[in-house]
Formats: sequence, structure tokens, C-alpha cells
Amino acid sequence: MLYTTNTFVPYNHSIEEADVVFLGVPFSSTSVSETSQYGPLIVRESLRLIEDWDGKNNVFQKICDAGDLEVVPGSYELTAERLRDTIKDIRATNPNAFLIFVGGEHLISLPIVEELRPKTIVQLDAHADLRPEFLGLKHSHVTWAYHASNISRIIQLGVRSWSKEDDLSRAEQVKDITTIQKLNGPIHLTVDMDVFDPPYVKTGLPEPGGLRPEQVFAIIDSICKYNIGNIKSVDIVEIADRSLPSNTGFLAAQIIKRVLSKRKE
Repeated sequence: MLYTTNTFVPYNHSIEEADVVFLGVPFSSTSVSETSQYGPLIVRESLRLIEDWDGKNNVFQKICDAGDLEVVPGSYELTAERLRDTIKDIRATNPNAFLIFVGGEHLISLPIVEELRPKTIVQLDAHADLRPEFLGLKHSHVTWAYHASNISRIIQLGVRSWSKEDDLSRAEQVKDITTIQKLNGPIHLTVDMDVFDPPYVKTGLPEPGGLRPEQVFAIIDSICKYNIGNIKSVDIVEIADRSLPSNTGFLAAQIIKRVLSKRKE
């Protein structure tokens, strides 16, 4: 039996046999704030330390930690091409695997969506990210949702900061989670860690008035309750920690654990 130490699971399954594939995407080149390139490392180390038992199941079974994408610093276009190609290869090898991506900045969500083409994106975020361009850039951490809206329906929760350039008509801002029940699948869930109130996380662009952990977990529970079979992929982005242990990393790890736990119910 092969045991590894460079992943968060004691036994790293192959992509072919895994139920879940984890991929780090340490790309952080368009953000105007602190780097998020250490997000995959922070989350892996946090996943090592949290308990794998949810009261009924070991939720970290049959996982392939595929490592980190080899990003091209400063080039979104080349990084996006590599990410799309990697997802395509994973899907060709195992079309049924549940996919977990950890960034990196929020722009990594766009090539994920371009390749997976979900019917619905559920976005937990402090910012709308619906600008058509930013500082002359078409592709930026604050434009990804604008371009993703050409592919998928976007439902946003936790948004509390906008620019006049944001095209809010391209997404649905939801205040009451009880109004979200059955959604068209496949569904991609994207969590920007700045959805949390600033005291709970270290992230690039914190916004006051955010959500408490129990509120975020309740949102995820509610979405999973009605849609878990249709949620096919998750990304978690904008972790700006550079040290361990990390409160931000632990919250991200608990989000992953929670979604995987709901998949086993």
C-alpha cells in the first residue's frame, strides 16, 4: 500500500479509482491586494489537521490529491489553457469524479467554468465580480463572473460590495437562502473567502459586514440539501494567509469537509 506525505490524505488514490479529485491552482497575478498563491498549501495543511469523521462517515476516502497546477506567473491566458487541459484530462480519465479546486485568486473560476460548463454557478462572495474589464484587462479577479455569466446562470450570496461598472443584471443576488431550492444541474459552487466577516479570515480584499461561519455553513447545508446530486465541482479562492496554523485555512477545510459529508448522506 502506497502512503504519501505530500498530500492531505494518508492514501492517495489514482485519478481512475478516486471519487474525489483535489487540484491546487496557485495563480495570483491580477489581484491588486495580497497574494493568494499559498492557498493550496494552507488548505492542504489544514485538511491534514481536522478530523476526517463527521459522526457517520470518514469523509476523506477515495480521494486523489492531484497536486498543484503548474501555473505561468503573470499569464492568465497560458495558465487558463493549462487548467482547462488538465480538467479535460481528469474528466477523460474519470468522468464521474467530484472536483475540488483551491486557489489562488478568483479568476481561476473562469477556466473551470469554461471547461465544465455547469448550468448553474452558486457564488459566495463579498464582491459581485461583474465588471466587463478592469484597468484595461478583460480577465481579472473582478471580471470573471461577468464572462462566466455567458455560460451559466449565476446566483450570488453574501455580496455587499459593488462598483458602478458591475453589470448586476448578469447575476441574481439572493438575500434569503430559503428561496433557493432545486437548481438546474450540473452546479459549480465557488466560495471566495471574503464572504466571511473580516475577523474570521485573512483574505485579499476584506469587506465589513460579512457572514459568520455558522451562516456560511448553513447556506452550504441548504444548497446541498436540495442539490447535492447536481453539485459536481467546488472551488475555494482568495486565501491570503502565509503562515500556519491558519484560521482561514481551517474554515476552507471545513467547507470541503461539509460538502463531502453531504455527498455521503
